Amino acid sequence: MEKRRFMKRNEGYSLTEMIIVLAIVAILTAAAMVTISIIHNAKAKEASSTMEDALSELEANAKGKMCVVSGTNQPEYRFALAVYKDGGKYYIKKGYYLGGGKDLTRRDSYDFDNVENVGGGKGKTFSSYITVTYKDATGSERAITGLDDAPVFIVFDRQGMCIAGDGKFNFHRKNSSGTIGTVTLNKNGSHSSNN
Repeated sequence: MEKRRFMKRNEGYSLTEMIIVLAIVAILTAAAMVTISIIHNAKAKEASSTMEDALSELEANAKGKMCVVSGTNQPEYRFALAVYKDGGKYYIKKGYYLGGGKDLTRRDSYDFDNVENVGGGKGKTFSSYITVTYKDATGSERAITGLDDAPVFIVFDRQGMCIAGDGKFNFHRKNSSGTIGTVTLNKNGSHSSNN
C-alpha cells in the first residue's frame, strides 16, 4: 500500500514538454547542418590549396629544366599535369607532354607514369565533397571528366610559361552550384587562389 501512495498516474507528455523537445531537436539539427556546411567549405578550400601546390611544383620543375624520363633526357618533352575525375573523386596527376607539335588536348600526347604519382598512380586527390569545373581563356566553363574523356591538361614550357590549361578552376560543394574557391592560372605561369 505504501508503494501505491507514492506512484503517480502516468498521464503522458504535456504539450509544453513536447514543444520543448521539438525545439531542442530543431536547434541540434540546425547546428549539425551548419557544421556540415563548414566542413564542405573547408574541403573545397583544401582542394584549391592542393591545386596551387601542384602548380607551384610544376612551375619550379619546368623553369630551365629538361625532362628526364627513366634516366634518359627528353629534349622535346615538357612538364605537365592532368586534372581529371575518376569515379566520384577528382585527381591531379604529374606527367609529361611529349612535344613535337602534338595536339595539347589529346590524351595520347602525354606520358603519365604511375610510378611518379601517389595514390597508386592516380595522383593527388581532392576531397570527395567537392566538384571541379574549368573555365578556359575564352570564358567557356565545363565539367572535368575522366582522363581519357575531357580532363584539363596543364603544360609549362622551360621559361615557366603556361602553354596549355590556363584559365580558372572552380571548386564547388558537391551537389551545389555555388563556387567555394577558385584557382586562376595565367599564361605567364603565375597563379592565384580566391577562397
